[in-house]
Amino acid sequence: MRRRALDIAATALRRGRIAVRGSSTEAGGGFGNSQGRSGGARAAGGSRGGGWGDEEHTAAIRERIRAVRASYAGDDGRAHSSSAASSSSSSPSTSVRGAVPPWSRPDRRAVYDPAAFDEYFSRRPLKVMYRFLEVVTRLSDVGARVYVKRGTIEERAARMRRHFTELGPAFVKLGQVLSTRADLLPASYCEQLGQLQDNLPPASREHALALLRRELDAPPEAFFERIPETPVAAASLAQVYRARTVDGGLDVAVKLQRPGLAESVALDATILRLIARIVRRFVRLRSDVVGIVDELVGRIFDEMDYRREADSIRRFRDTYRVGGGAGSGLEGSVRAPAVLDELSTRAVLVMEWIDGARLTDVDAVAAAGLTPSDLLERGVRCSLHQLLETGFMHSDPHPGNLLVAPDGSLVYLDFGMVVEVSPGTRRAIIRGLVGFVNRDASSLVGDLRTLDFLPLDVDHAAAVAALRGVFEASAGGAGTGEDAGGGGVVTLPSGSGVRGTNDFLGVVSQLSAALLVHDFRLPPYFARILRALAALEGTATGIDREFKVIERAYPYVLAQLLADKDPEMRDILRRLVLEPCGTSVRWSRVRRLLNAYVESGGGISGAKRKANAAGAARSEPFGGCRAAEIAAGLAAGARALASGRDYSRHEDDDAAAAAAAVRDALAYVMSPSGAPLRVTLVRDFLDALDAYLEVMEEEEDQGSGGGDPEGDAFFSAEDLKRLAETGRSVYLRAPTAWAPVVVNAVMREEACEMAGRVAQGVSERVTRDNTRRLVKRVVEHFFASKP
Repeated sequence: MRRRALDIAATALRRGRIAVRGSSTEAGGGFGNSQGRSGGARAAGGSRGGGWGDEEHTAAIRERIRAVRASYAGDDGRAHSSSAASSSSSSPSTSVRGAVPPWSRPDRRAVYDPAAFDEYFSRRPLKVMYRFLEVVTRLSDVGARVYVKRGTIEERAARMRRHFTELGPAFVKLGQVLSTRADLLPASYCEQLGQLQDNLPPASREHALALLRRELDAPPEAFFERIPETPVAAASLAQVYRARTVDGGLDVAVKLQRPGLAESVALDATILRLIARIVRRFVRLRSDVVGIVDELVGRIFDEMDYRREADSIRRFRDTYRVGGGAGSGLEGSVRAPAVLDELSTRAVLVMEWIDGARLTDVDAVAAAGLTPSDLLERGVRCSLHQLLETGFMHSDPHPGNLLVAPDGSLVYLDFGMVVEVSPGTRRAIIRGLVGFVNRDASSLVGDLRTLDFLPLDVDHAAAVAALRGVFEASAGGAGTGEDAGGGGVVTLPSGSGVRGTNDFLGVVSQLSAALLVHDFRLPPYFARILRALAALEGTATGIDREFKVIERAYPYVLAQLLADKDPEMRDILRRLVLEPCGTSVRWSRVRRLLNAYVESGGGISGAKRKANAAGAARSEPFGGCRAAEIAAGLAAGARALASGRDYSRHEDDDAAAAAAAVRDALAYVMSPSGAPLRVTLVRDFLDALDAYLEVMEEEEDQGSGGGDPEGDAFFSAEDLKRLAETGRSVYLRAPTAWAPVVVNAVMREEACEMAGRVAQGVSERVTRDNTRRLVKRVVEHFFASKP
């Protein structure tokens, strides 16, 4: 019935120009008049109810908009074609190359083309010269003050920030990118440029209406009840209005491109490339400055095409929808506004309006049943999921682009800046972060070379030695003073100071200082990634100064490392858990690795995890008894073994990937090369058993839960209990994947030899008393309900 009514309406629109065209003079005063708006509201009153959450209502509005646009396009198409042909034939100058702005050609639109820009502006030397002098004058002011050391470094940095703000959008974006370039600028400049805001006075409402009319090929009143006098936000590239669609409408955010933006950015790009070429000729820099300019301005032109942004929003929404596979804590808890494609074009983007609170609004966040820490954890995990799993990342997650919706979901806004990260780069980032956290200088130098931070012909041994010097300086607590990040300044053996904070900018600062003489540089592609990470850290520390992003990120990175099947990642995993000699295990890292895996959801996909959680909620026949859970897990594993299928080889699941990683590790342990490691494992187990038996004896003597004994035991009794519980949790997450791995390992001849040595060692330690204590502990632990 609704469909039939819409068809009739569409037909009437095409034939008769019904009231839509007359709405500018009806309803009491016209489009934009307050009386007109109230009149329109009364007329639509009964059909307003649905909103964005009502799919049928939204679909009906979308169909009506398509019908209206089709009616205008059908009647005006020939007139537009005739006008365009007439204009083309009567303007012979437009055929002259360079006469038409490259960004205005219908076949090109806003495409970054430096050669075309150079050719266009070569015909307008006065315009270029005037702008060049303005840019050089402002930049020279900063340069002269640096040269004569006038004022403090903080004052010079603040002056540079003001100059960049006044130079306009291209320089605002340039400054924001430079704020992440600790390899180029001192920390004080990075801090000041990181505060750059691109809020500007709004363009006129007449511009907004004219742009809507031109882009939609119809009067704005055909689609919107009212466009307000002033936008809710005005930045360097766009301005946003809050509006409402007509006829039972939807609340929408209307994002419009600023007037004259393309020409302004193209002119600044031409000048910046000229300055970069001059600088590159006379100054030896560690970075490709021309490449950085191209990367920067190219991204601005990408931002100016809202069709790209609409595609990015749809991709983001699909990733984090329920059932999208993002995993526990992210599916359905992270989202972006819906796009109204029917009213979106290259220069207009119409989206769902979301009423939400800023992350800094503690009361509103609490009203949604959350704490700032909860949201920060979710935001960090979401950004890492984008960077390390999907390879599609929102590049500007600052507080202004994050909202908390009334339902508690975390909403990302403004997808003009996104970055694609290839699988190879993702793996190299994981390896590099693991190497940095664990101070593995040798592997980190190799990863920096892979990521193009270091040249391929770098002196590996010298670079490793330099990096170790920075690691030792930072570990020695040489930091003094405070910076904006709340961390100290590390003094290097050379006497120079670097940012010592354990954050991403601190990492780059330390790497740059250590490897300066080895041609360390930040590749252009990484500038956007670092900008995203720096924005994330700025958001986190602005809410909680004690929040350490790298520390919170590391467990997630470890879980990714365990779940990745790539041979290179297997190698880094082995280097992570084994000492360099290859005969000793770093048990603290093993435990941290397993805990990270369990916290990440045990490698089970989002859909499976939801199903498992639902099943667990429906039935706990033994009240959560650990023994019952283990029995059920063993039964599931036995069925997998009986089927003859090794799920760790065939399932495309992170649990299967983790099981395969353990299978590969066990294969190495059971190989001839792993003979010394097998001896160490038996010794470690017996030492841990000694510690555990000692604790049990002390607790019984004291009559209370005493705790771990003091001493230098590598593996305390508490460690052993935690490791055993973590192993149990890992197995029960996916018994069908783990059972074949465990059974195949214990059936090896080498495993039997290890079991014999363990049995011999246990027999030497067994007494009646400690056997009684151990059996009592096992019964209490496994047959008690979970807390």
